[in-house]
Amino acid sequence: MKNAPVFKDLVLIGGGHSHALVLRQWAMMPLPGVRITLISPQVMTPYSGMLPGLLAGHYSFRQTHIDLQKLALWAGVRYIKDQAIHIDPLNNHITLKDHPTIEFDIASIDIGSTPNQSIPGAAEFSTPVKPIARFYAQWQKIQKKIRQHTINSVAVVGGGAGSVEIILAMAYRALQLRDKPLQFHLLCAADNILPGYHPQVRKRAKQQLEKYGIQIHTHFRVCQVNRGQLQGTNGQTLATDEIIWCTQASGAEWLKQTPLDPEKTGFIPVRPTLQSLYFDHVFAAGDIAHIVKTPCPKAGVYAVRQAPVLFDNLRAVLLKQTLKKYHPQRDFLSLLALGEKTAVGSKYFLAFSGDWVWRWKDHIDRKFMLQFHALPDLAMPAALAVPPVLIEDNERHQAHNAERRCNGCGAKIGAKLLQDSLEKVLGPGCYRPQDAVQVNPGGQTIYQSVDALKSLIDDPWLFGRIAVNHALSDLYAMNLKPDSVQLLLTLPYAGQRIQRRELTALLQGIVDQLQSHQCRLLGGHSSEANELSIGLVANGLPQARLFNKSGLQAGDKLVLSKPLGIGVILAAAMQNRCDGSVYQHAISKMLQSNQAAAQMLADLNVVACTDVTGFGLYGHLLEMCLASNCRARIDLHQIPTLAGAETLAKQQIRSSLYPQNLALTGVSAWPETLRQNPLFDLLFDPQTSGGLLAAIPDTDYPAQNTPFHQQFYTIGEVLPAADHSAPILIVTR
Repeated sequence: MKNAPVFKDLVLIGGGHSHALVLRQWAMMPLPGVRITLISPQVMTPYSGMLPGLLAGHYSFRQTHIDLQKLALWAGVRYIKDQAIHIDPLNNHITLKDHPTIEFDIASIDIGSTPNQSIPGAAEFSTPVKPIARFYAQWQKIQKKIRQHTINSVAVVGGGAGSVEIILAMAYRALQLRDKPLQFHLLCAADNILPGYHPQVRKRAKQQLEKYGIQIHTHFRVCQVNRGQLQGTNGQTLATDEIIWCTQASGAEWLKQTPLDPEKTGFIPVRPTLQSLYFDHVFAAGDIAHIVKTPCPKAGVYAVRQAPVLFDNLRAVLLKQTLKKYHPQRDFLSLLALGEKTAVGSKYFLAFSGDWVWRWKDHIDRKFMLQFHALPDLAMPAALAVPPVLIEDNERHQAHNAERRCNGCGAKIGAKLLQDSLEKVLGPGCYRPQDAVQVNPGGQTIYQSVDALKSLIDDPWLFGRIAVNHALSDLYAMNLKPDSVQLLLTLPYAGQRIQRRELTALLQGIVDQLQSHQCRLLGGHSSEANELSIGLVANGLPQARLFNKSGLQAGDKLVLSKPLGIGVILAAAMQNRCDGSVYQHAISKMLQSNQAAAQMLADLNVVACTDVTGFGLYGHLLEMCLASNCRARIDLHQIPTLAGAETLAKQQIRSSLYPQNLALTGVSAWPETLRQNPLFDLLFDPQTSGGLLAAIPDTDYPAQNTPFHQQFYTIGEVLPAADHSAPILIVTR
């Protein structure tokens, strides 16, 4: 429902199992007029049921994690990579760690729980199993120590199912890494492990613990944790190299400061409808929710079963309909992994174990994750199909659906089309591209640049910051000091309250970024349209030396300040073919200003410089060569690329502006072996907030130090002009 006007904001805090399932179901059954925002500090959220298999080495990291960024892009959901630190349900505000405060109409919280580390020393000297990302990172360090024989023992505190599964998984993996067994200790405060479980399940688990030589310490209630040592209430002590904390669940500290948790438990008391006891418009699910009438254990199986009820009730409260009640299952299938590919399970009065139980569990877990790893194609909004016969032959392979056209710099008009039209209207030779033009009001020299972007990410605060970086790059490409900007903002039609939220976030991002550059906002204009976009007129003041697109000299070294691949990554994201980590890395690069690179170039004897944006590296270098009457050589294998960009290019994913950028070269001029190289495609990839491309005189280049080479990539050199030769030579060495 991309083009439907928005009237309500539904914000999901946390990427737990319930919310992941709600997002998937909502994508299949969207509610026009409602915008969903997902807030989570982790792009990859783990599926807890497969954690033991991950630790044991049976699964890869990717197999056991849900890519929230990719899920959000597929579902058309706004994703904010950040952590909620407060919620005000009276004023409908959510405070984030790194973003400005956001508002909501309906909110749902599914942030999970962590082991209770209130015992003195536990937080400082032990690793909790949740959040899983932190625990898994520590487990990777432990595995390295196991290989290097620099660790002798590991202790797991807790006697529940999670503790048993984790210690068996680690013990199994340790045997794969070295011949000498590693000593594992399982500390249980009760008189037996697995309280409440079927006796046969407990018996089978103990047999497996004994098989791996794991020592069980019952009646060991930890009262103090020191570095490498555990102390018990009965005077026991245990020395160990690593301590893993897997005790009863603890809630979130920040929730204790909100009206949602007046008892300050760290959990949210909810009704059977999963609504807060005190606020109808706030919901909670998963471990963080405490269902007052029917409390249930903190287990992922309950979060999964809560998802359909949460989905229905979120829609119902928005539509002012009757809500459903969640009824926790009295008993459920319980399957425990036992390290190697075997498992034990129970349901009702039955218990069973064996390799076939592992295969059963494996099938259930893989089936659950498949719904997030194999996201189906969603029906596109109805559109008139253009008969192919109406489209020119050389354009039929391009993406003509407006929903599939690229945003950001990939939405620019091609250089050839622009040049042809300008010269037809203004006359031959009028097309002389510069990054900024000189104006002289009242005798003062000011340089001015104009730029515009359609929204390329569904986060207005970040988009505002990226748009400023992108616009100011034109000034930095000429060694100008940013002075002031004016804005042309276009907001999608929506309810007034929604537009106010959108505009506030957008302006906050713009102002934050302008202030970091000591640049003033003078004014602007706003309007409504189908899509969010930002236009900026940027004014810059000259400094000691101006950079120009002309001025290349034979022998100059060509350097680039940012890697390529923004266009292909944004295109892949639109096609649901981009990993969330790759997408987030691309955003981080677009948020990187060219200010530092320009300052470094200003200290050198630099004459020629430009920024790499919509026409790609090849197009912008071509402008410099033509302006300087010279040629250039690019070493293809020295071209820096963003993580994942080369892989996506190999899959023939391209920005919608790519064909026009490629047309600048004369397609037939390049050998087929070169055109098959994915790095070749990235030369024509449009870059939003791309890097600076500059020429360093060959006499100055050898003197450059480490900071210079950390800031810039050397990609080629300038050649003398030659008749009947291509202006840019591409070599592979």
